[in-house]
Amino acid sequence: MKKLTYLKFFINLFFFASIFSTFLVSVKLSKILFNYKIQKPYEIENIDLSIIDVNSKIVFSLITVSSFIFIYSIYLLRKVVFLFMENKIFDHQVILLLNKIGKSLILSTILKGTPILFIKIIYLIKIGNTPVNLNYIGLNFPVIIIALFFMVLSEVFKIAKNLKDENELTV
Repeated sequence: MKKLTYLKFFINLFFFASIFSTFLVSVKLSKILFNYKIQKPYEIENIDLSIIDVNSKIVFSLITVSSFIFIYSIYLLRKVVFLFMENKIFDHQVILLLNKIGKSLILSTILKGTPILFIKIIYLIKIGNTPVNLNYIGLNFPVIIIALFFMVLSEVFKIAKNLKDENELTV
């Protein structure tokens, strides 16, 4: 169980660091949305956005929402670890939380990746023949794989819970 306490520590550390960084990003977003004095161009995926138009405001907004959803998935993971520490491993709430974690990670990745792809295409059309890397779509495939793993893990826990319940009924 010592590994579980280490996991809890690092998840809490990452959770609070993510909250702090997302707070800073939301402050920048409010400056962008309300046309506050913007001195430096913002960079997304190696593209300098010095012109703040409606498209870039939408992109920044979706990236910020994506960050909040990602933090929500970390919060759900914290709850799962706390349930594990209470020896509630095959609990119905753990199954639901694992499934929610997977869905929120996929949603976060799509909300971040799709606008980045569109901003790259718009930037390529506006600027012309500049070396913009369109090979990278903007979707973080390792996060999608981890999200699918959480969803599969949820199904495995559901099967294990059903087998455990059937086993307890036969005794």
